[in-house]
Amino acid sequence: MEYAELLAALERRVDLALSPPRAKHSRGVAALAAELCSRQGIDPLRGRVAGLAHDMCKEMPRKELRRLASGYPGARPGSALMADKILHGPAAAVILAREYGVEDAELLEAIALHTVGKPGMSGLSLILYCADKLEPGRGHVDPSFVERCLALPPSEMLRVVVGDTISWLSQKGHAIAPETRILYNSLVDAVPSP
Repeated sequence: MEYAELLAALERRVDLALSPPRAKHSRGVAALAAELCSRQGIDPLRGRVAGLAHDMCKEMPRKELRRLASGYPGARPGSALMADKILHGPAAAVILAREYGVEDAELLEAIALHTVGKPGMSGLSLILYCADKLEPGRGHVDPSFVERCLALPPSEMLRVVVGDTISWLSQKGHAIAPETRILYNSLVDAVPSP
């Protein structure tokens, strides 16, 4: 299936599967991901598809999410990808592969890992991770922070966004996936000392 055709199918699916606020967020992520992809020489349609698909399973029943997510490579029992708040990413990647015939491994990985990330993420994965956290419709994200992040080179933007995400999760008393801490540490370690 071509990306344009897939995009049209996902537009319909998002409207049927998600509440209006979640669908609006997905469209916002899709638009931002497409813009960031254009800046980096990545096909913006891939970014738009990733953005639309990233939360398409977010409102599914937990049992169905677990069943689907368990079909994603690397989503083994006990892994962060099988945590309740994260299941929707691997589940969406499985649906794209099974129901839409998507074979783009980079796209599937970007969707599966959009909540936790991992060191050495591809450009598309980095973009989707950041677009999800910086989407302008998110009420708790300061517009000046978004503007500052979007002006940074991609790897630095990722470091700042992951750091902010960890800080926000800590303030709210939410668990932080070990993969996210590993990602952050790898990004901090990569910054040269002054």
